[in-house]
Amino acid sequence: MIIYVVNIVDDMFCNNVMGNLVLSCRNKSMRHAKSRRPTLKDKKREETRAKLLAAAKRLFAEHGYDSVPVTEIAQEAGVTHSMINVYFGGKAGLLYEIVRQNNDAQYEESKEAVSRSGPTIERLSDLLLHWTKQDTSEPSLLAVMQSYSWVWPKETEMENRADRGRFLALIAELVREGQQAGELTDKILPDAAATVIFAVYTWGLRAAIFDELSAKDCHQRIMEQVKAVLAV
Repeated sequence: MIIYVVNIVDDMFCNNVMGNLVLSCRNKSMRHAKSRRPTLKDKKREETRAKLLAAAKRLFAEHGYDSVPVTEIAQEAGVTHSMINVYFGGKAGLLYEIVRQNNDAQYEESKEAVSRSGPTIERLSDLLLHWTKQDTSEPSLLAVMQSYSWVWPKETEMENRADRGRFLALIAELVREGQQAGELTDKILPDAAATVIFAVYTWGLRAAIFDELSAKDCHQRIMEQVKAVLAV
């Protein structure tokens, strides 16, 4: 749900479109491959990917996306820079993989938060607080990822929309439960409410970057608007 705000130059987008498309096709093929015992080569590949992701995350957060060349990422990871193209289709694909991994981890934790008992508005508040803490833990990286989301390839956007859909469904589920329990008005459309709440949440994260607000203060602002959306 990290939807990560600095400017990324247009030629970066153009140079990485084909790389991302090729990477997407490669990943889909891998997902549909039959399960098999990992080989030494597989383990080596995963180790290299992990090193590159860890190095990129550190460097992007410290210096910003534009200021970090692929050669520096590779040097930090202890591999050749050609490995970035091999495993991620370029620097942009590397950044998107960071976004995707963050989202996967957050989704599992979010399902747990939603399944807890208690009043709907409290559970929704806890869910959004969890997201806020996670997404604002590294404001500079948050800024980079939000910026990239405006220029990534269309296919990447389609994948990310599907990914965001999982989180929207959790909010919609809470709204429906609140309506069934008589805590929320039945005049609200759950799916539409989820989209608006997610937009409020995303916009609310900007205060962590530009106003240097804490996660708690950002969450308080977000919840004031969420309650207005839900008429509570």
